[in-house]
Amino acid sequence: MKILIAGDSFAADWTVTNKQLGWVNFLSQDYSVTNIAQAGCSEYKIYLQLSNNKIDDFDYVIISHTSPNRWYTPNSLIHRDNKLHSNSDYIYSDIVANIGKHHLMPALKIWFENFHDLEYANFVHSLICKEIAELVNSVPTIHLSFFDYTGLYEFNRMINFNQIFLENRGEINHLNEVGNRLVYQRVKEIIESYQLG
Repeated sequence: MKILIAGDSFAADWTVTNKQLGWVNFLSQDYSVTNIAQAGCSEYKIYLQLSNNKIDDFDYVIISHTSPNRWYTPNSLIHRDNKLHSNSDYIYSDIVANIGKHHLMPALKIWFENFHDLEYANFVHSLICKEIAELVNSVPTIHLSFFDYTGLYEFNRMINFNQIFLENRGEINHLNEVGNRLVYQRVKEIIESYQLG
């Protein structure tokens, strides 16, 4: 079975900077996996990941969706030299943590604090999610979230792993080994149930 994995850092292959394996690596041991997920990417970049691939070449798609509060940029000022996060978009916590990395960081912080509107961000996020749903509608797809997804776009076959994340934070895909194993087992169960029938 050929599986395409797209999404944010919860689905990225962290072995580019770490030898430990995450749930996506465990899945790669069972299936032919193409992983195009990127750490720190916005929902728009997830849409671009998918639109730049021929979805019908895969038997199954897994998408880890990101926060509506992560804003797209073609040129990140924060993590350019980081192999895992080189394509990161902006989120407030990253800007605050990296305020001294570039002279424009204080201006970005001011923008988030004074001009960012959650209702607008949720609206744009939902529009992009709708486009993603249409893009992958020809292939069985699992949609994942690792944060509180309440009130956002409702995908068919959506799994929220927020509780697993909160209880099992760690260094690989933001999860410890137990968390990665739990996510892997749940995703594999869904794929196997699809194969059976």
